[in-house]
Amino acid sequence: MDGGLYEHYPQYRKYLQDAVDELLGSEISKNVIIEHSKDGSGIGAAQLAAANSKYASKPLTE
Repeated sequence: MDGGLYEHYPQYRKYLQDAVDELLGSEISKNVIIEHSKDGSGIGAAQLAAANSKYASKPLTE
């Protein structure tokens, strides 16, 4: 997760974890790991571009 809210407000982390627990149940939510990611949006954009470039050489219609 990227963002100052998550990074600078520990109470928000607890609220977020509580919401995940409520939505998924305590047993399943143990498998969900929420961590702060520096430049997460930049990394996500790079992953999207890389995934899209794989199909760039294929024609749009067949």
